Amino acid sequence: MDLNDKFHFAKKYADLAMELLQRYDIPPTPINYSVFYLHANGSNPELSKQLTNKIKKEHTLDSFYIESLFIDYVSNSEQVKNSVMTPLSDSIGDLVEQIENQVAQDEEAVVNLEKVDKFLTEQNDEESLGKVMSFLVRTVNKSKEQHQSLSKQLTSTKDQVTELKEKLEMARQDAISDALTGLLNRRGCEEKLAQLDIEETHCSLAIDIDHFKSINDNFGHFIGDKVLQRVANSIKTNIDESDIAVRYGGEEFVVVTVNKTKEEAKTIAENIRLSVMNLKLKQKNSKKYLPQISVSVGVAENKPGESDWQTLFNSADQALYQAKNAGRNRTIIAA
Repeated sequence: MDLNDKFHFAKKYADLAMELLQRYDIPPTPINYSVFYLHANGSNPELSKQLTNKIKKEHTLDSFYIESLFIDYVSNSEQVKNSVMTPLSDSIGDLVEQIENQVAQDEEAVVNLEKVDKFLTEQNDEESLGKVMSFLVRTVNKSKEQHQSLSKQLTSTKDQVTELKEKLEMARQDAISDALTGLLNRRGCEEKLAQLDIEETHCSLAIDIDHFKSINDNFGHFIGDKVLQRVANSIKTNIDESDIAVRYGGEEFVVVTVNKTKEEAKTIAENIRLSVMNLKLKQKNSKKYLPQISVSVGVAENKPGESDWQTLFNSADQALYQAKNAGRNRTIIAA
């Protein structure tokens, strides 16, 4: 397959993916685009099978279903890299090779020009000189145009690959992040934990917003979402970059403090708790302040050689329940 074939091959499926997104009125987010691109080029048969069956059965699609396909068949595979990136990356490699060949030919032409110039000078033949120089000008100009054309194509392809890489990175971030709070979701948490050594000293903080249901019931889910965002921000501002902050579900958050003892983790937990207590939340329309928000926190430290992540999380949860039963708005360390 030559350069143009490779380039048009990749572009063909990119265009087809966009056409399918428009047909089913699906927004062209990075996640949605990746799923439809892989479906269009047929490189992920199981994904295509699920998508086709869904269309035949219900004649409609939505972003929630597309995201589930991305999570199940794309996000933890090499499909995106192999089926989306490689075709365009290959075309860049071919273009670079052609330009290098062109440059080599130009250099050879320069050498030949010098030889011709020397010869014509010796012959002192003005008519011959004019003909040869006219030919050489046409040849060099043609070479110049070819070189410029290759450079433009390289720039265009490079821009497309850069844009696609950005979209894929956004898609990966979407797949591991909680859309409301910006914290990691469970999948993102698992990825981060896989990079840590459980045998080192780490702690887990199980954090739960006290009486959160009453906030939703009395003020509505919009206000409830704002509370979740403010609590998440309090968590982010009180942990180190190396620590892992997760929205684990509903009003429950988890923090893994990396290479910190339970005493250090308790200090972080208390800073988070006090930060939440100091939040002043006011309704925009009524200008009324919400009742004080508080969180309960359970802290547990792993026991090297005797623990895994789930055991650590369970220990922190048990300490959290103790904090709840003891009156809420407090931090308790697991025994």
